[in-house]
Amino acid sequence: MKKITLHIIVDPLCGWTYASVPLIIAAESTVGLTVEIHNGGMLTGHNVKPVSAAWREFAIKNDSIIAQKTGQLFGTNYTDGLLKMSGITLDSAPAITAILAAQELGISAGEMLSSVQHAYYAQGQNIMQLNVLTEVAAELGLNKRTFETHFNALEGDATAQHIAQSRGLLREINGEGFPSAAFEFDNCQWQHADIASFYGKTAQWSNYLRQSLALG
Repeated sequence: MKKITLHIIVDPLCGWTYASVPLIIAAESTVGLTVEIHNGGMLTGHNVKPVSAAWREFAIKNDSIIAQKTGQLFGTNYTDGLLKMSGITLDSAPAITAILAAQELGISAGEMLSSVQHAYYAQGQNIMQLNVLTEVAAELGLNKRTFETHFNALEGDATAQHIAQSRGLLREINGEGFPSAAFEFDNCQWQHADIASFYGKTAQWSNYLRQSLALG
């Protein structure tokens, strides 16, 4: 069988990535398809963003559209709690490091991404904090101390390198923000995967993936 890899470029603090989580989980469950998740670091470095009234207004408006399209849950601890707290700076890097650490320990990137975003959007937890990320990892069956050891090793340069590579791939496939996706075939050919067309349509997405495997 020919190898086909679906590359998906995401960010854990991106609402539309949260919209795509059911699609990512379905892709990871598709027999014969290899899935690679790349974290683009939307809010990292100079782009970290303090939570403000203006940001809250933007987020609530955007999130309501996502909820209508997908049914994804945005809890009151997020909308009326976390987004109203002062002194919080949104930074994607800790969650990205957590996803990389979980992968090293045998948890799929999609599963960890899903759990991290559920903690943030549904439960209103501050996923910039290591103790929160550790609890998420523990709920997936990982040992807390082992997870934190891997997290500490990947924090900083390794995470920055992953983000840089992800952004490079985003440019190469002419991606338009997060999430963006493309198939890579074993003959080194690439093909755009229109993941945004399938928000809230997981069954249709699974059919699309199977059809793409057949064509490949």
